[in-house]
Amino acid sequence: MAVTKQNGDIIPFVKQKDYIMVNNDLGGGSFGKTVLLQDPFIDELFVAKKYEPEYDEIKEQFYKNFLDEIKILYKLNHRNIVRIYNYYAYENIHTGYILMEYIDGKNIGKFIGDYVAPLEEITLDDIFLQLIDAFCYIETHGVIHRDIREGNILIDKNGTVKIIDFGIGKIASKADDGDIDSLAADINRATSDTLPQEYYEGIYTSLTDMFYLAELFGRLIDNAEDCDRTDFSYNDILDKMMERKPENRFESFAAIREAIGKHNFLYMPISDEDRKIYQDFTNLVYRSLTSYMAEPRFNTDCSIFISRLEKALTTNLFETAIQKNADVISSVVDCGFHYNNKVCIPNETVRNFLDWFRASTPQSQALVLNNFIAKIADIQVEEPEPELPF
Repeated sequence: MAVTKQNGDIIPFVKQKDYIMVNNDLGGGSFGKTVLLQDPFIDELFVAKKYEPEYDEIKEQFYKNFLDEIKILYKLNHRNIVRIYNYYAYENIHTGYILMEYIDGKNIGKFIGDYVAPLEEITLDDIFLQLIDAFCYIETHGVIHRDIREGNILIDKNGTVKIIDFGIGKIASKADDGDIDSLAADINRATSDTLPQEYYEGIYTSLTDMFYLAELFGRLIDNAEDCDRTDFSYNDILDKMMERKPENRFESFAAIREAIGKHNFLYMPISDEDRKIYQDFTNLVYRSLTSYMAEPRFNTDCSIFISRLEKALTTNLFETAIQKNADVISSVVDCGFHYNNKVCIPNETVRNFLDWFRASTPQSQALVLNNFIAKIADIQVEEPEPELPF
């Protein structure tokens, strides 16, 4: 008979769950190994990562980093970041396992090494845009990856980027300033041909992630046999990302995304009709959106953007104008906001924009959405009212 549990009680799940070993040596490194498992109940594959350092004397020292990886991955939920499904921590013996999604594909080094420019459906630009979107998300959540290398960026068979291995990642906070980092030698990559200024100062920030991402991407293209920088559209942005001095780089990954939008509009042929459809819609949203209630967050997924606009039109099917402008604004804004409902957003304007957006290529959709976000990103954030003592 089940015993009623009270709030605060420990809830143990003692039923054992078994997996089938599919590949007992998927890879690994000095901190452990990974294997491929199958869940026979749902018939799905999972990667199991075991924390098992090569040297026993460091096992306890770096166990905290293994636990931190679990916390970081649970904090993140993005299509370009590996998903974690479960974990098993054996803290008394400083060992543990993480169960993650299986990514059927290749690492970015192999992808670019095999890349033949005219024959590829997924372009270097596509990969780069996904990387910037992912690191923009990571940065927004206060996370620093700190281990950007070929093996930690995978690309599946559908061309979707997946960032993995946050084993020495960290959640940035003010308390970290000035701390001595025991992983300084690992995270600053002394073996790299090109080093940022931070390396010599023994520090690592989100801007250092930016540097190493650009260094990796540019180096892989330069070393590839069947492609070169002419097959990539954002060389100017890449060069700025890997300036030696951090103050000469972009101030954030969000700034890179904005620069990409501006860059693409400079080189993209835009007709007067395109410009009118875009401006008719985005200007009304801009006028209606008065302030953000917190630090602004935006939806960058084009498919979600489309589905939210479709829902707004369906909800107002028998109206000539959107009755609640929040339905349209929330297609792109993912945080609390205030809006002016006196601004009229005609259904026809939304429908024209949506039809035009749906008919665009995936790259053009990402470009349009990024520019839309850049347009509304400077709207003010409402300062919270001070808490009075009585």
